[in-house]
Amino acid sequence: MQSVEIDPDFDGTPPRGRARRAITIAAASLLGVTAASTAFLHPSLPAFMTSPPTRAPVQAAYRTAAVDFIDARTGWVIVLSEAGDYRILHTANAGETWTRQLSGQSKSRLQYLKFFDRSAGVFAVVGTQPILRHTSDGGRTWSTLPALTPSATVASWSFADADHGWMLVHEADRPDPSAVRLYRTEDGGRSWSELGRPVDSPDAAFLIQFSSSGTLWAATAGSGPYAYRSTDSGATWTQVGLPAPSGGWPATGRFFVDVQPTSARGAIASVVAFAPVDGRIGTGGAIRGFPPLQVPFYDGSRPNNYIYPTLIDQVVGGPYGAVQAPRAGLFSTRDNGASWAAIEPPSMSGAIGYFDASNWWWIGSGAWSTSQDGGITWTRLRGIGVVEPLPGSLRVLDRDHAWFASSARPLLEATDDGGAHWRTVLLPAIGDPVYALT
Repeated sequence: MQSVEIDPDFDGTPPRGRARRAITIAAASLLGVTAASTAFLHPSLPAFMTSPPTRAPVQAAYRTAAVDFIDARTGWVIVLSEAGDYRILHTANAGETWTRQLSGQSKSRLQYLKFFDRSAGVFAVVGTQPILRHTSDGGRTWSTLPALTPSATVASWSFADADHGWMLVHEADRPDPSAVRLYRTEDGGRSWSELGRPVDSPDAAFLIQFSSSGTLWAATAGSGPYAYRSTDSGATWTQVGLPAPSGGWPATGRFFVDVQPTSARGAIASVVAFAPVDGRIGTGGAIRGFPPLQVPFYDGSRPNNYIYPTLIDQVVGGPYGAVQAPRAGLFSTRDNGASWAAIEPPSMSGAIGYFDASNWWWIGSGAWSTSQDGGITWTRLRGIGVVEPLPGSLRVLDRDHAWFASSARPLLEATDDGGAHWRTVLLPAIGDPVYALT
C-alpha cells in the first residue's frame, strides 16, 4: 500500500482508520433477508424555501444532484427538493448568473444530464418510465421523447453524442420482470432497438456507461471479481478479469463491480465483496440495487438496508444508513481493460476527477491531491479550504479548470488556476427564472 506524505501546512488527516473500523463493524452485521426497506428509494431532502430571490439571495434548502460543465464558463446543474421537484440551472458566465431552464416533479433522486457542446444535450430521470428530453439550443427549449411502454422502468441512461445512446430497462410485461434489457438509439431517442440482456443470470446489470474510446462498461453484481465490457456498441459483452488485491479475493460471495470511464481508453473499477448469506451466524449480504449500492441486513429487530458509497458513485444515499463500502479493491486501466493496476486514493471519502486517463485529482474536505499515473501514486495532501465534495461531482475540464458540488449545501467550488485558488459559487434561491448573484 502506498504511503501518502502530509503537507505540514495542512491540519486535516483523512479518516481512513475510522472508516475501516466502521467497515469492519458494518460488514459483520450484514444479513441477507427477503424483505428490504424502501426508505432509501425516496430519501429525505430539505424542502424548497418560498422566499423570493434578492441580490444576495437566501438560498433554498435543496440538494445538488448532478453537475455538467463543458468549459470554464458554461455549465448546468440539477437540484432536487424533498417534494420531488427538480430544476436544471444554467450558467454561461462561470456562475455569476443562473437561469432556470427546465423544472418538473419526480419521486426519483437519480437524474441523467449530459451536454455535448453549448447547444446539444439530453436529460432523463432514472427509476421511472423511459422519457428522454433533448435540447438543441443550450437548454432554452426541450423536446420530450417517450420510449417503449409506460410499464417499462429505466435503470440507467448513457449517451455518446446527441444521436447515439443506450438505456437499460426493466419491463414489467416480460416473463422475467427482474431481468433488464439494453436498448440503443441512433437518432437521438426517436427510435430504439433492443440488444437483449447485457449479462446472463445469476449476474445482474445495474448501469451502463459509454467511454470516449467507443467502449461500453457495465456496473454489475456477479459471482466473481470481473467487469463487463462491450466494444461493439452493446451488441455483445465479455467478462474482463481484475487483478487480486493484497490478501487475495474472497473464495465465495457476491461481487459488485462498478466501472466508470475516465478519458480515452481509461477507466476506474470499484469492487465491493460481500460474504455469502449465512443466517446461522448473522453475516453476509445480498446486493439489492444500484445506485446507490443497497444491501439488505438485519439488525436483530427489523429488516433494513445499508447504503454504501463506492467513491466513484455520485449518489451517496439518504440521511441514515450510509456507510463506506467494504470494497475489496480499486483499480485503474489506461488501455481499455487489457491491464489493470491497484490504486489507493488519499482517502476513501471525497471525490475523484480526471482530465485525461493519466491525470487525476482527488478532493476531500479542505484537501487536494493529484496523480499523473492514473491513480497509482499521489502527491502529498495540500490544504485548500474547500467544502466536502459530493462524490462523483468533480469535473476536471483541463489542467487549470475544475468544478464540484458540495455534499451538503447548494453551492459549487471552482478553480481557474490548476487548484491553487478556489472560489465558492452559491446556487440561487428558487423563484424567478433568472438569478443574479452579484
